[in-house]
Amino acid sequence: MSQLSGAEALPPDFQRQVEVSAYVFASCTAVFIWDILNNLRSDYALLFKQRLHVACLAYVVSRIGSLIYVLGYTIFSSYPLQACNTAYIAFDAFYSIGVSASAFLFFFRVRAIYGGDRLVTAIFGFLWLAVLGSSLTNPFGVSAVKLGDPSECIVTRVEVYVGVSGIVLAVHDTLVFFAISYRLVSNFGQMQQQTWGTQLKMLFSGAHLPAFSKALFADGQMYYMITVVTNIVAILLVYIPTVSPVYRGLLSVPNMTLTSIMACRVYRNTILGIMRGSRELSLPTLNDVGPNGNLAIPLSVVQFSTEYNQMTGSALSEGNVDGSDFTGNTSGALGTASKADNSSFSSGVHQDTGAVP
Repeated sequence: MSQLSGAEALPPDFQRQVEVSAYVFASCTAVFIWDILNNLRSDYALLFKQRLHVACLAYVVSRIGSLIYVLGYTIFSSYPLQACNTAYIAFDAFYSIGVSASAFLFFFRVRAIYGGDRLVTAIFGFLWLAVLGSSLTNPFGVSAVKLGDPSECIVTRVEVYVGVSGIVLAVHDTLVFFAISYRLVSNFGQMQQQTWGTQLKMLFSGAHLPAFSKALFADGQMYYMITVVTNIVAILLVYIPTVSPVYRGLLSVPNMTLTSIMACRVYRNTILGIMRGSRELSLPTLNDVGPNGNLAIPLSVVQFSTEYNQMTGSALSEGNVDGSDFTGNTSGALGTASKADNSSFSSGVHQDTGAVP
C-alpha cells in the first residue's frame, strides 16, 4: 500500500475496507448522538437540578470526549482531509479523554459502595491511573496517509502496544465489577446468614438480592458483559498479524461508543434513582465528602422510599436526588427516617441492600 501514489486509484480490497470502516463509524456516531438526544431531560436534571461535583464533571467529559472521538473517526473515514495523519492523531487523542473519564465514574462508584475505605480507594485509584496512562500511548502508535484518486485517508500503522490500553481497561472493568458485586452479595449474605454456596451463586446471578441491590448489580453486570466482550474482540484485531491496518482499529470506535454510553447510563441511573421502573428512589452518595466535612453515607446502605398517591399513581414528592445533604456517620444513618411535605414523602435510610457498616 505504501507504493501507491496520490494519482492512483486504490485497489478494490482496500477501497472496500475503507467503505466498511466508514459505515461502522457513521453507525456508531448515529447511535451515540441518539443516546445523547434520548437522555437530554435526564442530563438536564443531572447538571442543573443538583449540586455539581467531580463525578458529574467526569460524566460530562466522558460524553464530550467520546463524542469527539467517534465523530472524528467518522469524518476521517468519509471526508478527504488535507492533513490525514495530523487529524488522525488528534482524533485518537480523545480516546484517552473518553476512556479515562468513563473509568473515573466507576472509581467513584466503587468508593461510594465501600464507604470511602482507604485501601479500596488506593487500589482502584491506582487502577484508574493505569487506565489513563495506558490510553495515552494510543496517539503515538498510529499513523495515516492520503492515498488514491479520489484521495482518501488510509490507516497505515497500528502498533501492537496500542492494544495494551484495551487489556488494562478490561482488567479494570473486571475488578470493578467483582468488587461491587462482592460487596453487595457478601453484606446481604451475612445479614441473612446465607451459606457460602448461596453467596457464590448470588455473586454471578444476583439472585435473592433486594430490589435496590439487585438494580445496582444488574447495571454493573450489563456494563461488564457488553463492554468487556467488545473490548476483547477489539484487542484480538490489534494482535492478529494477518488483519489489515485498516481493520485493526476498527472496533475501537464501537468499543468507545458502548463504554461511554453504558458507563454514563449506570452513573445516571444511580444519581437520578432510575432503577428499572422501581418505585424507590436511590440516594446516591458519589460525593466524597458532604458540605459539613463528614464522609457521605455509603451508597450500598442508602435508599429512598417514596409514597405514592393511590388516586393518581404518581409520587407525592420527588425528594432530593443529589444526596449531598444526607451526610454523617454511617452507623448513625441506619434506621434514620425523616418526614417532609406533611408526611407525603419519607426518606428512610435502611438495610434493604443488605449492606452493614
